[in-house]
Amino acid sequence: MSLQPRLLLPVRALQSWSAGCFLSLALLVPLTAGAQEEPVSDQEPSQEEAVQARAIEEITDDPQLARLIQLSRDLDGARRHIEVITSHFPNRLTGCSQLQLAQGWAVGTFEDWGIPASLEPWGEVEVGFDRGPKSGRVVSPEERSLTFVTPCWSPGTAGAQEGPALREPASLEELQERKDDFKGAWVLRHPKAERSERDEYEELFLEVGALGRIRPGIRDGRLSTGGSWDIEWENLPRLVEIKLLFEEFEALATEAQAAAETGADPVRLEFDIQDQFLHGPIPQHNVVAEITGSEFPDEFVIVQGHIDAWDGAEGACDNGTGVATTLEAARLIMFADIVPRRSIRFVLYSGEEQGLHGSKGYVEKHVEELENISVVFNHDNGTNYLRGIGVTAAMLEDFQTVFAPIQRLDPTRPFEIWEVQGLRPGPSDHGPFVEAGVPAFHWDQSRDGYRRLHHTQFDTLAEVNHEDQRHSALVVAMAAVGFADLDHKVDRSFMREPDPRRMGVYLGGERGRFLERVMGGSLAEKAGWQQGDEIISMDGVEMKNRRQITSSLQEGGPKKSVVLARGEEQIETVLDFTDDPLEKERSAWRIRRAEEAAAEEAAAEEAAAEEAAAEEDSEEE
Repeated sequence: MSLQPRLLLPVRALQSWSAGCFLSLALLVPLTAGAQEEPVSDQEPSQEEAVQARAIEEITDDPQLARLIQLSRDLDGARRHIEVITSHFPNRLTGCSQLQLAQGWAVGTFEDWGIPASLEPWGEVEVGFDRGPKSGRVVSPEERSLTFVTPCWSPGTAGAQEGPALREPASLEELQERKDDFKGAWVLRHPKAERSERDEYEELFLEVGALGRIRPGIRDGRLSTGGSWDIEWENLPRLVEIKLLFEEFEALATEAQAAAETGADPVRLEFDIQDQFLHGPIPQHNVVAEITGSEFPDEFVIVQGHIDAWDGAEGACDNGTGVATTLEAARLIMFADIVPRRSIRFVLYSGEEQGLHGSKGYVEKHVEELENISVVFNHDNGTNYLRGIGVTAAMLEDFQTVFAPIQRLDPTRPFEIWEVQGLRPGPSDHGPFVEAGVPAFHWDQSRDGYRRLHHTQFDTLAEVNHEDQRHSALVVAMAAVGFADLDHKVDRSFMREPDPRRMGVYLGGERGRFLERVMGGSLAEKAGWQQGDEIISMDGVEMKNRRQITSSLQEGGPKKSVVLARGEEQIETVLDFTDDPLEKERSAWRIRRAEEAAAEEAAAEEAAAEEAAAEEDSEEE
């Protein structure tokens, strides 16, 4: 049986959209991992099968986990998933048509495996954006192609547009004097032009009819893709913006400068960019699928990643890899016939790249379930294998138990568990969960090579390490099953250190003691602090610098006595944190740190005493 996925369009209609009815794409050949065309016989297993079985026994004696391992070895489903998403849905920008199709494919794929799935709304995009074909070239004096990207939510050209390449003036005054020269021209940004005057530059270029502006990419050859969706249909961006490969931009700038100095004909460029805006509002969704638990159906382990991507390439490693491991974990668990004690929920968010909108929306929509979430695992850091996780002291024993077989999976791909003081949100979809007090984790992975791929033209399928992907998907599946089958949820005690006390001021001056700004509504303003005041002491202790101020602020009780210098006068004030809802948590953390410090000191003293006793015994002998 061929294991190559084929696409069937359509399989089922999933959702009626404002822009029309988008149909799901599903795999025609289900990836059942290990399915055979011939019936299974009663013959003894082959020598190779027996060796594999013994190798699995050395990893785990749990028959469920053993089936997961065998299924993963039988078929590399993660590879198939990422091949589909990068080949058929490379442009998955939040608010674009291909993202909707990709989400439909994901829902259809889950359902083809027998896992109920749906599209869950989290909000709207006022203006969508679809990236179309593009081309750019030097027309004369010698034809050559150009390598470039354009920002998302920026206009395309009205067909192929040809014009001279002219260097932008360094000052707004010079531009105003020469503005008519730029009619019908492609403008090369000047590195010394004032950033604060960019709006004025743009208005002048639009006024005279310039074709667009061109700026260089990163010096190391990367072309990063970004853009702002914070636009309105009545006020769409109008000037074409192009980011050109650095070395190509430098060559054009040199040629344009030479032509200007010698009076030669300028270099002529042609760009054809078929991007388009989509009239909104366009509803946005997360993909949510679930294997329901047998004993604790209302408690959850969540496996997740984001399905949206910047559209300068294929979004393979950011975050097709996370989509693939999430899907593959679901497939492995389902076809291993595992019925977990807790429900395992699989979520693929959109809106991550624009500010974690999908995961924030999920947390808000499911606020009543947050107490019932045992753990969240988020994959969003590229293709290198999952190599570790940092947990709090209260969680450590459970994590060591669940990850013990995972640590024996592959000696070439070791997995480490280490203790951390508290969980941190971070800039991915685990963040909103941590902020809400839910144990959520971002897998640790090597960053080797990721900087080159992140949001650039290099983020393609060719950069994916498929063996790492296969391994990571198995790690995710085993972890999900392990935590779903624990007798209890993950311990949240002292999970996240509360946010520190804040005065509500900006500190400046040579030693950082002067108030450069006092925020409106802050405790500092309520205490009568004013711009220009200098902090002299806190709780009777002289404050020498900014570091001492911020450190002292976190110590002691909720009322902080602060002496300020205002001109020649000294003013006694009080910052009162009594009504801050986080004060109780801060107090608990201070007590815990004191107890830990005392325990460490006692242990050190005991160790020193034992060492001294051993030395004394040695001398007596």
